[in-house]
Order: sequence, then C-alpha cells, then structure tokens
Amino acid sequence: MKTIRYTFLLFSLMSFLSVSACYGNEDEQLLRRADSVYQQENYADAITLYEQIAANGNEGAILFYNLGNAYYKNGDNAKALLWYERALKLDPADEDIQHNIAFVNRKIIDKIDPVPETLFAQWWQKVTNLMNERQWAVLSIIGSFLLFLSIGAYLFARSGGVRTTGFATFWISIIIIVFSVIFAHKQKEKATHHTEAIVMDLVVDAKNAPNAGGKNLFVIHEGLKVQITNEMNGWVEIRLPNGEKGWIAQNSIEKI
Repeated sequence: MKTIRYTFLLFSLMSFLSVSACYGNEDEQLLRRADSVYQQENYADAITLYEQIAANGNEGAILFYNLGNAYYKNGDNAKALLWYERALKLDPADEDIQHNIAFVNRKIIDKIDPVPETLFAQWWQKVTNLMNERQWAVLSIIGSFLLFLSIGAYLFARSGGVRTTGFATFWISIIIIVFSVIFAHKQKEKATHHTEAIVMDLVVDAKNAPNAGGKNLFVIHEGLKVQITNEMNGWVEIRLPNGEKGWIAQNSIEKI
C-alpha cells in the first residue's frame, strides 16, 4: 500500500503547493502573522489568527494541523485533538497528523478499547485512507484515460501482443475506475458528514434519555472521541469506541 501512496505523492505535493492560492491577500497576511507568532511561542495569539483564517471559510490540512499544534502547545488537548481530527479528514494518509493524534490521546483520561474489526474491514479502511477524495478522483480520471487508450490499442493495433496488452489494460482500468470512485465517495462522505465529535467538558455524565432527569449510565471526560448516532432537543446520543451508548448535552462536544 505504501507503493500506491508514493506513486501518487505528486498529487499531495501539488495540493501542498497550491495552499497559498486558496487564501485571499488578507488571509495570506494573517497566515504569515500566525506562523510568526507561533514561532515566537505566542500560542494564544497564533490560535486566534489561525481560527480567524478558518472562520473566513478556508479549509486545509496544514491550517488545521497548525491549529492543533498551537492548541497543544497552549495546553488544550481536547481542542488539539479536534483540529488534528479535522486535518486528518482532509489528509487521511498524513503520518504526522496520525502520530500527533496518537500522542495526545495518550494524555487524555479515558482509555477505551474499541470493538474489534474484521481483518477485511481494517484493510478496507487502510486502503480508503491512502488518499483523500481529490486524489482518488484524480486516479479515476487517470483510469479513464487508460481505458480509452486500451480500447484504441485493442481495436486498431495490428500486433497481437499490443492487442493482448490493451485487453489486459482495459480490465485493469475498469478496476481502477470502480474502486477509486468508491473510495472517493467514502472520503467525501467522511469529510462532509459530521458524525464524530470530541468531548470538550472536563467531565460529562451520559444518560439513558435526552434530558437532565435521565439516569446516569457512564462518565466520560475531556478529549474523548465519540460517534454521534442521534440528535434531539439540544441533546446528542453518542456511541463510545466499545459500543456503549448514552445521551449527553450537545454543548458538551464539538463535531469534527
């Protein structure tokens, strides 16, 4: 899988080089100021500036990653995890983001073992996360180009070897197109559907009903990543990594 990733490293590099083009002149100035105050270890001001850039409608794995770093340096692990997770949604193969998430997770209180996944499910998720939505889409375009070339080679080539190669390339292209479209769709859903969240309150009591009078089921703490399964009247039903469910106040979390 590393081979596939490195094959399309060019697409990641192109995305990185185009980051500055995503910002307007004012936001570019804010970004330079934010980077400068961060280097000066003025993390509170860096957070303010980075968040202003994000509030202006700018999105990017590097921007979100820098915000996560600033929050971590400022002593806020929950916010750091929130922005690292948001960065990971945009660049799911980034090893630095993955490392920082794992590092900060070791510092939070709740250590909950997830429900074991099948080997196929783990493999499927790893392949999906090799690239982001845009990179999978580019791969599907490449596959379409190869498809047309293979059809031309099979129909018009005089050499039997070229026709055989064209026939094989045709089916390889079909496989590339189908799976890249599937993975691009999955990454788009992951990026646009906010079904995961980070707990922001220091201590939260999860209840059996969406109201303050519900029975307490379990206690969770700041920094825990949870799955949102339902929302109702200012309350959200969450699922823990181990499968337990409960209702908590919506303002106790921030969606990724």
